[in-house]
Amino acid sequence: MIFPVFASVVVFCIWLAYEIKKSNKKGEKAEKAFWAREAEADNTRKVPLDDLHYIVIPEEIYMPFLNDKGEFIEADENAPKAFSDALTAFKHLKDSKIVNFSNISNTDLKLTYGAANLPELTLYDQNFVLLIRTLQSMGEYFMASGDKETAKNMLEFAVSSGSDAISTYKLLSSIYLEEEDYSKINYLSSSASLLTGLTKGPILNYLHDITPSSEDKEKSILEILD
Repeated sequence: MIFPVFASVVVFCIWLAYEIKKSNKKGEKAEKAFWAREAEADNTRKVPLDDLHYIVIPEEIYMPFLNDKGEFIEADENAPKAFSDALTAFKHLKDSKIVNFSNISNTDLKLTYGAANLPELTLYDQNFVLLIRTLQSMGEYFMASGDKETAKNMLEFAVSSGSDAISTYKLLSSIYLEEEDYSKINYLSSSASLLTGLTKGPILNYLHDITPSSEDKEKSILEILD
């Protein structure tokens, strides 16, 4: 009995050593490819950024923060922090360039637009992150304040701009369900299907789970008719 066990251990050790060696070779090959691509990116020439898909914030998004003259209101020390932070953010974003570079690596950005453009492109992407975070915060704020329409405007613009935040999809879909506007749930699913990040699957699964079946919709219609 001892010899078969010993032989099995030897075979296992040989197999394990082979797998480790193979894994190390793959890792070395991948590392070389990464640094070669990075070197190419660092040497890519700067190109004009005129053709970027810049996000333009519509006037209706600014409306809660403007006075009768169309100017930003002054910060009120008694205003909730979320609102004050949003006011500051929108003042900054109104004169800033915003581009969604989610899930695009710095290497890919340099290869496409040139290494010298990376700092500027990074700022554009940071503005996008700030925009999405602010829209979500304001969606929650206006919902809590009882202003569902303004909340919906904020959240819908976030989705149309490419937000991949699960919280945005959840809050907006809850509004559509409350309004029994099931076609908008399908719109959210279509928008989520275009995402490329890690949240795509969870968002689609969530929307699928909350979407009423055809039978449920028929019952809802009959209740309204009654």
